[in-house]
Amino acid sequence: MLILGEVLGYGKDFGVYLEGNRIRAVAPAADLLARHPAARRLRVERVTPGIADAHAHPLFYGAEKRRLSLAGLTDLREVAARVAAHPDPGWVLGGGFLFDARPARALLDAAGRGRPVYLRSRDLHAARANEAALEAAGFSPDDPLVDWEAGWVVETALARLEAAAPAPGPEDLWRGLWAFARRGYTAVHALAYEPPEALSWAEARAGELPVRLWWALPRGAWRGVRPGWRGERLFVGGVKFFADGALGPATAWMHAPYCGGGTGTPVDAPEAIEAEGREALAAGFTLAVHAIGTRAVAGVLALFKRLPRLPGRPLRIEHLQDLRDEDLALLAQEGVVASMQPVHLAEDAELVRRRLPGREHEAFRFATVARRLPLAFGSDAPVAEPDLAASLREATRHRLSPGESLGFEAALFAHTRGAALAAGWEDYGRIVPGAWADLGLFEGGRLVARVFDGVVEDVEA
Repeated sequence: MLILGEVLGYGKDFGVYLEGNRIRAVAPAADLLARHPAARRLRVERVTPGIADAHAHPLFYGAEKRRLSLAGLTDLREVAARVAAHPDPGWVLGGGFLFDARPARALLDAAGRGRPVYLRSRDLHAARANEAALEAAGFSPDDPLVDWEAGWVVETALARLEAAAPAPGPEDLWRGLWAFARRGYTAVHALAYEPPEALSWAEARAGELPVRLWWALPRGAWRGVRPGWRGERLFVGGVKFFADGALGPATAWMHAPYCGGGTGTPVDAPEAIEAEGREALAAGFTLAVHAIGTRAVAGVLALFKRLPRLPGRPLRIEHLQDLRDEDLALLAQEGVVASMQPVHLAEDAELVRRRLPGREHEAFRFATVARRLPLAFGSDAPVAEPDLAASLREATRHRLSPGESLGFEAALFAHTRGAALAAGWEDYGRIVPGAWADLGLFEGGRLVARVFDGVVEDVEA
């Protein structure tokens, strides 16, 4: 197959010649047409490397597709009305809400009509649950891990609700991965919110995966697992840690207090991350560490300076959402990639203004970070939809600090080559002979099709 158009990194009137699932040649269009006159031809406006989502949770993204959507809601009365109308006779599972206040749980108790109700926040770091769900998870009114009257559960206590609620299964992983494929993505990085057994579901169908899948295991679940490729579509590469929480429930760990008080909290103790991280590195895994607040970000970057590097497998800091000027020097280190999510700006900008007034310049510092570290962009789905156009728009038109905006090419790099660098995939994210035949095809500045393993597939509107 011969794909003609403006080829990223080469120029206009170029072409890419594919044989099977590999790129065989990249050259001026006229040269390739002369050398391969019988090849099937496809002409598009622009050809890029395959588009990747460098931070997602495909199992829960797939599960979210069959849950009650509460996206955009902030009023518990509206939420309760949707819960009451939900037809499922068992657990009512939902997600996508964002609440600042903690109103009483009574509305959810009534709406559940005896059913357990478990509603995760948009950022997955907090949840609302009614009395039936709290009791099913083994909580009690005097339990220090929950606000019983509000039905409010955060961070590590969520594991008990997850264990009690109906668990997602292999069909949810498959549904989530295909949703990425239909949106035109060719690679997805699964960042270990998935339970350890989910890896076996991916391995069972590794040769059929609709995207190239980079997999990180949760802390404590990697021992006995072999890192590396399973065929050509599944790569087990990392161990995930959580340095802190999230901005939504005010658990992101900050140096200075939030407006209203509190500085957030660490989740995995820093010394525990370092100790187990060294073990994982020695076993051949890289580290992917969630850090959102300024104190968590500074702590992780300082830790990375003390850790060894694996050749071709950079250490990953996930989110890097808030960064102080005085910590910029910590970014100057080799073998680290910043995995960030521009699409979160659409909803988090207002949260930053309200909770961190006067510190807006510390949030989502794309341009500042890009001058020092490679960027890899993702969506954190199901926290946000994997929407390439929205991600590029937020990265290039920064809502909080226009000076932190990237150029279009730099933002696109983070979804292509930058994501490949984060995965440690040398022959991915670039258009060169010998690389996989995974490409993005654009018309009118919009992704309209993908090439995956040499096969052209349209993007669903």
